[in-house]
Amino acid sequence: MIWLLRLYPRRWRRRYGGEVAAMLAGRSFSLAVAVDLVAGAIDVWLHPSATLAAATAASPQEERTMLSRIARLECAALMGSDVTKADQRKASWITVGLTLVLTLIWMYAHIRIGDNPYVDSLSIMAFMVPLLFSMRYTWLKRRPASVQAVFIGGLSLALAAFMLAAGWLAAQI
Repeated sequence: MIWLLRLYPRRWRRRYGGEVAAMLAGRSFSLAVAVDLVAGAIDVWLHPSATLAAATAASPQEERTMLSRIARLECAALMGSDVTKADQRKASWITVGLTLVLTLIWMYAHIRIGDNPYVDSLSIMAFMVPLLFSMRYTWLKRRPASVQAVFIGGLSLALAAFMLAAGWLAAQI
């Protein structure tokens, strides 16, 4: 998972890369830690002054605390210790409700347009987008709204592009 550190700005990697790599050295792959690293990289790119400038003025103890706040790797394996039952219910309702809505939209498009490889390739989006959006209440809960939007929106767009490419390949066959 150390390769995910390449997502961070060079200046951040020079200052914190070694420490975070050391924190990751004894860990096996974990989806929660991978999500946390990607969200942390988005956070540093969107809010560089909140992390890089603060490190210059911080004492060594404050800097260690800030590093763990930025990386949040200590709680990532537990899906965030501050995820409440209410957060879990919200995530569940978002996943189920939005899946039903998007499935109905997809079914309507499928009936209206007919058997089309592009429409068919987007069927997975009816489940994946709600699942990504529900992460706002679990793994991404403590991240700023801008980080959540870039993470969820970026992955949704990347998934849509990938699935449309799959639809294009299916149309070629």
